[in-house]
Amino acid sequence: MNALLIQPVKCGSATRRDSQRGISLIETMIGMTIGILMVLIITQAWGTFENQKQTTVSGSATQANGLLAITELEQDIRSAGAGLTNAAAFNCTTTYSYYETGATSVTPIPAYAGGMSMVPVQITDGGTDSDTLTVKLGADSLGALPATLTNSMPQSSSELNLSSVAGFSDGDVVLAVGASGQCTVMMVTQVQGAALKLQHNPGGSTTYNPTTANQTSWGWPAFVSGDKIMKVGQMIAHQYTVNASNQLVLTDLTVPSTSTTFILATDIVKIKAQYGIANVGSQDVNNWINATASTGWNTLDSAKVKRIKAVRLAIVARSAKREGSDVTGVCTNVSGGVNNGPCVWPDSVAVPAPLIDLSANADWKKYRYRVYQTIIPLRNVIWAGV
Repeated sequence: MNALLIQPVKCGSATRRDSQRGISLIETMIGMTIGILMVLIITQAWGTFENQKQTTVSGSATQANGLLAITELEQDIRSAGAGLTNAAAFNCTTTYSYYETGATSVTPIPAYAGGMSMVPVQITDGGTDSDTLTVKLGADSLGALPATLTNSMPQSSSELNLSSVAGFSDGDVVLAVGASGQCTVMMVTQVQGAALKLQHNPGGSTTYNPTTANQTSWGWPAFVSGDKIMKVGQMIAHQYTVNASNQLVLTDLTVPSTSTTFILATDIVKIKAQYGIANVGSQDVNNWINATASTGWNTLDSAKVKRIKAVRLAIVARSAKREGSDVTGVCTNVSGGVNNGPCVWPDSVAVPAPLIDLSANADWKKYRYRVYQTIIPLRNVIWAGV
């Protein structure tokens, strides 16, 4: 018979101990290190992606704000001068006006205040700040053919003797234009067709016609035969500029007794504009002029107003996101002007572009900017002549 061999089993052998010993401290530390590195890599990748996403989203918002701003301005400027159907309106160096509704009276009406108050578009140079653009047009855009006074109208008179009353109606707001540049805003209270007369009597719950005593106290002018009477309606007047909060704001001066301010777009840091002017005897834009004292176009007269045929406009929009490092630097114009910000358009030594200065904000280099520019013809003043 074969003998059965039984091998003794050793308890606690090395093989069993090796299979049950687990993870060592060194292996744990290696695993943790790898995990931490992976977290850091993922966090950095996510941060880079998120930063790029914010830059892209902010850039899209900047583009929308800039396009909205320039569209608003362009539409209004294209309509400038509507209702001013005769170049004589541009001769108004002083305009007298009055408005009364209920117990409230205003003299002068804000839309007519200041010298050269009938200018379709006026640029007020802001220096290193934004320019201010004032756009004006008559509410009665169709107007009527200007009539001519056939008899003198003393300051105390409420009667206008005209060559024609065609197109005039009760309640119309008209403008009397004197040869000396003195103009008066009136409201027609009665049209006398057969007599070829307009009445502008004071009184009523709402009126543009002051009493004789009020006219005398303010020195209202008289008018003589040959002066013009124009139907323009209440003057629509809009002022555009950028406020300290980098918002494009519109101040509406149309309502005679008050003004209203609207925010049109945010993250707009600068508006700059130039007049497009025609030479005497021409209807073409021959030059671009900054509205500064050095050019002499910071103040206007009737001759200059008639030469303004277009406006060149630049709007600088800023991204809302502040970058961690400088992303914008200075820009030098062809004319040699140095901008603390972007250049607005290619210029020349003879016609330098307006300068952009954003250095009032110490971190201006850490923002991205977009410049929107356009040339806007003043279609309602082509007929004005030069």
